[in-house]
Amino acid sequence: MPYINMQCFVRNEGLKHYPKVSIDSIPSKFQLLISSTSNTFGKCLFVFIMLILNLVHCRALLNISLDSIFSVNLRALLFPVLGNGMFIVFYFRYNHKLLEQIDDHWNSLQIDFDYETRKYFWTHKTTYRRLTYIVYILAIVLRYCYELYKWNNADRSNLPSHIVFKQSFVFYFLLFICAPIAYFKHFCQTCIHVDLPILAQTAVQFNLIKLNKLLNEATKNEKSLNIDDVQNIRHKYLLTCRLVDKINEIISFCLFFMFINFLVNSCNLCYNLLYTEQSQLTKWYNVIQNSFIFTNNLVYTRSTLKIHEKSQESLATVYKLSLKTNSIRILNEISLFLNHEEIGFTFGGMFMLTTSSLSTLFSILITIIFALPSFAT
Repeated sequence: MPYINMQCFVRNEGLKHYPKVSIDSIPSKFQLLISSTSNTFGKCLFVFIMLILNLVHCRALLNISLDSIFSVNLRALLFPVLGNGMFIVFYFRYNHKLLEQIDDHWNSLQIDFDYETRKYFWTHKTTYRRLTYIVYILAIVLRYCYELYKWNNADRSNLPSHIVFKQSFVFYFLLFICAPIAYFKHFCQTCIHVDLPILAQTAVQFNLIKLNKLLNEATKNEKSLNIDDVQNIRHKYLLTCRLVDKINEIISFCLFFMFINFLVNSCNLCYNLLYTEQSQLTKWYNVIQNSFIFTNNLVYTRSTLKIHEKSQESLATVYKLSLKTNSIRILNEISLFLNHEEIGFTFGGMFMLTTSSLSTLFSILITIIFALPSFAT
């Protein structure tokens, strides 16, 4: 803090105050309230919310025909599975124990005092959170406008009054009671999806800033390169790896479910556009809704990819440092740095998510979509 005050004095300007780096927020507190380590009230609330979510997800199952020709919408079966899968993952994985371990790994880095670290975390968190707000507000407004318009223009003149009353009750109960709870739960999960990778980004960014500072000093004077500085940064890089690995325990499953969810939505959209007779309103609604899902996944995936990109940039800077010294001790320390494993999140525990692996995933997605006509035939 004295260093920050001196900066203010020298530059004759005030630095914006950023609070301590923390992922503690309303979405996080709510998720912890209904986690596996919560009290009895939290577990009862979890069961209640899970019941509400299944009422929303399973609404499409009412359209399944049990006649002699069995017809079912595959999307109607997959959505409850995906929705429950993500919900259960958060229940067991995102709990007080995990948050305590993440806090311990973060505190062991001892970088929260750094002004640039706080600035990086809060500026990026604010940016991503605002994008999340915009996407969810637009998606909710679109959904409610579509559902209300479709309901008000439906022809129910041939139905008995008691049937109309039951349908109205179910419709408004789902729309104004169940749907807000489901949206809030998904919103909390999305916020956690974004906050955790930003925390890991912040740790990697701190190491990158320190490495660039060492490189600049070594460029000016080769003798300025100190082995203690290299050892300190390598130690923090190792602690950052442990932090990312701990966060990956939940992010890995989230990445898997998000991709599968987007795959199901995309295939369902393409199939309906090609083979199903729908009104123009329904077609445009499905296209826009899928665009919101794609935007949300793109923002989240980008925040996870930056971990690996920044770690690669750090290793490239370390390699440049090796060209700035002839000291055997420093070169040995740098070799240990370069031989360390990569930092990044995995996709369902199968492989690390990088730019190339993400391109492969989307290639598979596009292949499946283009192959839909063959499957339909």
